[in-house]
Amino acid sequence: MRLLVLLGWMLLMQAASAQTVLRLCAEDEDSHPWLLKGGRGLNMLMLAAVEERLALRILVERQPWRRCLQSLRDNLVDGAFKASFSPERQEFAHYPLRNGQLDEGRRMLTESYHLYRRKGAAVLWDGQNLRSGERPVGAQAGFSIVPWLQAKGVKVDDGTRQAEAVLTKLVRERVDAAALQTQQAEYLIRKRPEWAALIERLEPPLVAKPYYLLLSRALVARDVALAERIWDAVGAVRESPAYQQAVAEFE
Repeated sequence: MRLLVLLGWMLLMQAASAQTVLRLCAEDEDSHPWLLKGGRGLNMLMLAAVEERLALRILVERQPWRRCLQSLRDNLVDGAFKASFSPERQEFAHYPLRNGQLDEGRRMLTESYHLYRRKGAAVLWDGQNLRSGERPVGAQAGFSIVPWLQAKGVKVDDGTRQAEAVLTKLVRERVDAAALQTQQAEYLIRKRPEWAALIERLEPPLVAKPYYLLLSRALVARDVALAERIWDAVGAVRESPAYQQAVAEFE
């Protein structure tokens, strides 16, 4: 009997050790509601469901976003999230594709950026042209909105990683405007009534775009079928009733 128990325990241990482990990195700042400190956020709920569907073990390491992307470039992690598309990132990592094109059906989420200014400030955005004053526009370091703003001929202050710090610069008039992911900015402004009295959001959004789970070149070269299953599961979880309910109820 003891021998049977021992053999059963050994088989369980072998199965556990054979389980595929996926090592991912993500930014170490809050991005409400997607990614929050303490292991919370809709991204983490999504990955837990992917883990269950594929019988994977997913480990997430929080890093400054630039370092996370460098870890992905160096194949120190298997993937990184959440990432919008950029040609530079596609040089060292894989996005989900279908027929050679980005497959938005397998995105993690869709998010927008808005421009925020102090009420009454002479900062204008009409959906095509952006005009600010003498000070730069604040944005988070390493985020894709930085080169987008620069392509518009806008001077950018990207000297901080935190959305809250960017808004603080705006309140203190160190920048003329702030270009931030909408849901995180709105969450921070709701928390600070004194900011709500000073700051306004300009319409339309600067940009709205899908965000993906990037996978490393090493992982895709090693097991492209696994990579496709992971992206398939991301898309399936995003559309699942359970996840949609979590999105609706998340605060």
